[in-house]
Amino acid sequence: MELEKVFATFDKNGDGFITRQELGDSLRSIGLFSSDKEVASMIEKLDINGDGLIDLEEFCEMYESIGRSTTKHGGVGEEDVREEDEEDELRDAFDVFDGDKDGVITVEELVSVLSSLGLKKGIQFEDCKEMIKKVDMDGDGMVNFDEFKHMMKTGGGKQLISVS
Repeated sequence: MELEKVFATFDKNGDGFITRQELGDSLRSIGLFSSDKEVASMIEKLDINGDGLIDLEEFCEMYESIGRSTTKHGGVGEEDVREEDEEDELRDAFDVFDGDKDGVITVEELVSVLSSLGLKKGIQFEDCKEMIKKVDMDGDGMVNFDEFKHMMKTGGGKQLISVS
């Protein structure tokens, strides 16, 4: 269910497919600027059936393969590298939300990012305030990196993108 919601944020016209244009636009809207060549390469890697589009099944397969690759256990030292990579990836994800780079995600920043992704919830200030409250462990009304990291490791980000 969560993957369908994520897929829908990329599938701007709701036709059940992510096109090269939609993928590029979505990546740009969250601050990940990719060249047309990089976007085409992503599509090529994900497009299992070769139709030039990413459907929900291919999107889910990509997600599952990422999950499998992050749970494999390697030799000595690989786990430390994996933890550093994970920390870097979490920092990059945090930075997408932290628009002014002040080290915290505010309600306004969450509204801005979710709106740019086309999520209707992003437009509602009170909904975003509730999302922040669910993650905010120190009660300051904002999400710092440690709170963000804890949320991502324990809840997979569901608190920040859903309201009960």
